[in-house]
Amino acid sequence: MAGKIIADTIETGAGADISTSYVVNGSAKAWINLNGTGTPAANDSFNVASITDTGVGYYEVTFTSNMSNTSTAVSGMRSANTDNGYFTRCDVQSGRTTSMVELSSALYTTSLSDGTDVMGIIHGDLA
Repeated sequence: MAGKIIADTIETGAGADISTSYVVNGSAKAWINLNGTGTPAANDSFNVASITDTGVGYYEVTFTSNMSNTSTAVSGMRSANTDNGYFTRCDVQSGRTTSMVELSSALYTTSLSDGTDVMGIIHGDLA
């Protein structure tokens, strides 16, 4: 039999109450850490159905459960430790729908390139 937990607040170990709306609204609704070299593959992820390589340094990340709108907050980064210590960037491209987001990845001073440790985090409401 399936169960249901209904709670308006959560109490911390120090006795402070936290509204469950902070937990629900403040949690990432999708995230991914991917290896974008060769055939892209998720190192780990949440709410990600697939990754498509759409060009050098471009990755289309499709969600398992859609977002309710396209006004999501998306952030990303690319690990410098795996790319010879250079500063890196990971940008959100214009390809953003309720079902996917497109990330791009580059070494800071050069053009787009595939990375071994590319990350994206999506905040918003699920449909």
